[in-house]
Amino acid sequence: MDASKCLPQPPPLLPSKHHWSKRLRGFTLVELLVVIAIIGVLVALLLPAVQAARESARRTQCSNHLKQLALGFHNHHDTYGALPTAGNGTTGNPPTDRVEWGWAYEVLPFIEQTNLFENTNNTQVRATIIKGYYCPSRRAPALFNNTARTDYAGNAGTRPNSDGNNGAVQKGPDPSTPNKRGSVGFKDLIDGTSNTILVAEKLVNRPTMGGADDDFSDNESWAGPGFVDSDVIRGCLPVGSTWYTPLKDTNVKNPPEAALYYRFGSSHPGGFNAAFADGAVRLMRFELDATTFMRACVRNDGQVLGEL
Repeated sequence: MDASKCLPQPPPLLPSKHHWSKRLRGFTLVELLVVIAIIGVLVALLLPAVQAARESARRTQCSNHLKQLALGFHNHHDTYGALPTAGNGTTGNPPTDRVEWGWAYEVLPFIEQTNLFENTNNTQVRATIIKGYYCPSRRAPALFNNTARTDYAGNAGTRPNSDGNNGAVQKGPDPSTPNKRGSVGFKDLIDGTSNTILVAEKLVNRPTMGGADDDFSDNESWAGPGFVDSDVIRGCLPVGSTWYTPLKDTNVKNPPEAALYYRFGSSHPGGFNAAFADGAVRLMRFELDATTFMRACVRNDGQVLGEL
């Protein structure tokens, strides 16, 4: 046996102070600043993409809301032989008789809201938030002045502020008449279901959104605000020799009436979602031709719909 192997072995040599100083050296200030700058550039490059992805998801969710509403309209028609109505105001503003409450109430049993439809307390109904009535790009579901709102409106054609009858969603029946379900059905969409808007996003003004003083945009509940009420119906009003087209949400403290008056619109960049009577939901450009938009709102003019 080698006697040297039995002798105590010396401890391993520790690295010298100079060696440790080399191994523990951190980043210099210049290197840290360069790294921070690179991270900042990457964030700046990625942020628009992240925001675009989020908006795309919100727009898709909004489109799904309208898809469900269109299906509700179809099921209502299958059940009663007529489309939901624009409401009426014979019994007051807001009306007390629910026959006059309009599409946002009439469609409830067909969007899994039967319990709310059967609730006999008008105040409770008008204060009930329906998530599918809000566009996530505009706002989170919430109460405004103790009432719930909607970001969607039925298409009442070129005379939504009157008794005109050329849109898919028209004035509801008087409670004293035998007909309690409206008079417009798919058979009356002479231009075809794929050429006629059923329900779409509505324009609002940001500074007065949900306010009681907002007479032309968003001041009343979805539950029976009354007929010719832009809270739940919109359309394509004439202006001179052309037509008012949809707009991106306005942001004016005291907007002129024409800026909001019964117009469709949205918070989405570039356009607004519209559900057509065939159930398809399309993103329509804000810059679309005014006459083309008018023809998409009118159900019976017999004209060819142009490019949307």
